[in-house]
Amino acid sequence: MSLEDIPLYFSDYTGINETAAQLILSTIIIVAILFPYLVLAHNKPSSMISLILVFLGECLVLALGWLPFWIMIMTICVTALSIAWLGGNLAGD
Repeated sequence: MSLEDIPLYFSDYTGINETAAQLILSTIIIVAILFPYLVLAHNKPSSMISLILVFLGECLVLALGWLPFWIMIMTICVTALSIAWLGGNLAGD
């Protein structure tokens, strides 16, 4: 069993579509990367560091073949639009 086959086994085990299994497992990996930072910086987490960790998590699951490439592109577009709309103020001041 390789890492690329885990979504297939997960979809067979749960009885869901393989794409849904890929998205669920990708979300679990991304949250597992982001959660320790959010716990440690519970008083005032930085949005920029959170975005960097989310993008690192997405790159990891994209490299594993679990995440479709278009989801990463949509995340980048939504992030860029929100930064443009907020005027680049990600510090949360």
